[in-house]
Amino acid sequence: MFRHLPPTAAPLSWSQWAAGWQRPRPGLPPRSPSFATQLATYLGVPACFTAASGRTALYLLLASLQAAHPGRDQVLLPAYTCPSLVKVILDVGLQPRLVEMSPETLDYAPGRVAQALSKRTLALIYVHPFGLALPVTDLLDAVHAAGAVLIEDAAQALGARWQGQQVGTWGDFGLYSLGPGKPLSAGGGGIVSANRPELAAALAAAWEQLPAAPARASLLAQARLAAFQLAFTPAGWWLASKIGLHKVGNNEASWGYARRGLSRAQAQVGAALLPGLAASNARRLANAHRLMTILAADERLTWPRPGTGAEPFYLRLPVLAANEAQREQLHHTLWSAGIGVGRMYERTLAGWFPQLASHPFPGAEAIAGRLLTLPTHHYLADADFDRVAAALSRSAGG
Repeated sequence: MFRHLPPTAAPLSWSQWAAGWQRPRPGLPPRSPSFATQLATYLGVPACFTAASGRTALYLLLASLQAAHPGRDQVLLPAYTCPSLVKVILDVGLQPRLVEMSPETLDYAPGRVAQALSKRTLALIYVHPFGLALPVTDLLDAVHAAGAVLIEDAAQALGARWQGQQVGTWGDFGLYSLGPGKPLSAGGGGIVSANRPELAAALAAAWEQLPAAPARASLLAQARLAAFQLAFTPAGWWLASKIGLHKVGNNEASWGYARRGLSRAQAQVGAALLPGLAASNARRLANAHRLMTILAADERLTWPRPGTGAEPFYLRLPVLAANEAQREQLHHTLWSAGIGVGRMYERTLAGWFPQLASHPFPGAEAIAGRLLTLPTHHYLADADFDRVAAALSRSAGG
């Protein structure tokens, strides 16, 4: 009765949470490499840099690139993605330029990036949404030929692979998040990977200016992480949704960020979680495949099929309805059945920021109006798959 699946969740054991309380041993070396070093080893890159949030990490990265390339002021990004990316770009003093997308792939529409690249382009942000692994290699040469850099936004895709290599490590830089519901959730935090040695050296100078997190940040991070873990359980989400807390992430007030380093507690929790990431992602993938089997019987629904060389894990399973009215009907039916289905971002970036609406983006509009996401996390039980099937049957009039 008091059960409602959250849209996303990440496993966290008591011992992993308790790792955040461990204190450094005075006068003794650390027992293991730093979290940033462990991440660099896991990703197979020269260096990783951590910050208080993914937005903080992106801000520092873009500010560093802007200083190195003062004649370039545009950042290209998908016309439908997390709106906080635009806020960060504007905060740095750069100009976001939106690029059309393909509803069939959730990737850039063919040929549109080449049309948008110019001498003003500082960077292209390439998003791997929902744990997908998109064909980033298709754009690398064009971006570099234009004198720009490619930033892979793998905030939702830590552990996904393209052609056997981690997403986020193909471009010049990778961006990852440790926020709530992300693959590796430490309750907050962000990571930038520098994927070539010379890039790592340049980025290290920017990170040297980043203030360290105050001692109280660890205490707050641990309390926040505990609250998230309680809220992102089926019973906790039932209560959160009853009092409207599930809508907090849609508020612009949640887009803020502190320009400081990752707290000690978050780094220690992240390090404790990293060894179990592959198993957690494998479970998400298995649940996604089970959902796909159910969805395949419903001709109203489609979802992006992974290309050759893609190894996604589906942090959420993205599904497209035939139209917005049908999406809303499915959302209501699934939500009423206790399934934490999501609509994500609510609108395109041009909808959030009308000053960026230089021309129509019909592909992005179609995604914004038709997209649903289904949960794939470890809380799914056999009965939940049955509920999804029954809800789809009811919404179709079966």
